[in-house]
Amino acid sequence: MPITTLLLDADGVVQSNLALYGRIEALLDGKATFWDASPVEQRGLTGELDVAVELQRFLDERDIDLDSRVLLDAWCYTEPDPEAFALVNAVRSHGTPVYLATNQQPVRGGWMRATLGYERHFDDLFFSHELGVAKPDPRFFETILARVGADPASTLFVDDHEANVDGARRAGLHAEWHERTSGASDLARILDGYGVPH
Repeated sequence: MPITTLLLDADGVVQSNLALYGRIEALLDGKATFWDASPVEQRGLTGELDVAVELQRFLDERDIDLDSRVLLDAWCYTEPDPEAFALVNAVRSHGTPVYLATNQQPVRGGWMRATLGYERHFDDLFFSHELGVAKPDPRFFETILARVGADPASTLFVDDHEANVDGARRAGLHAEWHERTSGASDLARILDGYGVPH
């Protein structure tokens, strides 16, 4: 069955957050690492917990004199990949709808939606904190496909985390892992493998 719907992750696929780690660690002042703080930030991915409160508790426990809102502002940093955007535009020009399917807590997700112009490149944007469910839970993908009326058997999902790829496959989608440092060329390779015109 040909691919008629494309879902793409944000970080590591159409935008880069590699410089984010250093920005976060600089604010943590040597008292914690990005990898210490990341699981706390991720507690907000389904929108059920206040990520500012969770991070403030973490900062206070580590004796880090910092307002969590400053940390969350830094967490919004990302670099959209213009070559990936051009590829998305090309796929859509051939009639295949493309949707952003990303795990984000409300602060970062809201900032992305408001400032990065993704609505000009994608048919729709789906953020975990708005859906109330996060990857790799298969319900994340099932919810999106139900909303857009797509068949999982003709949908391709691309992500840079194997666990999320596995979650999509459990939901019946085709799914492929994308090497986050390889840019749009690897995304094009994946699309070519499925015969998705671009």
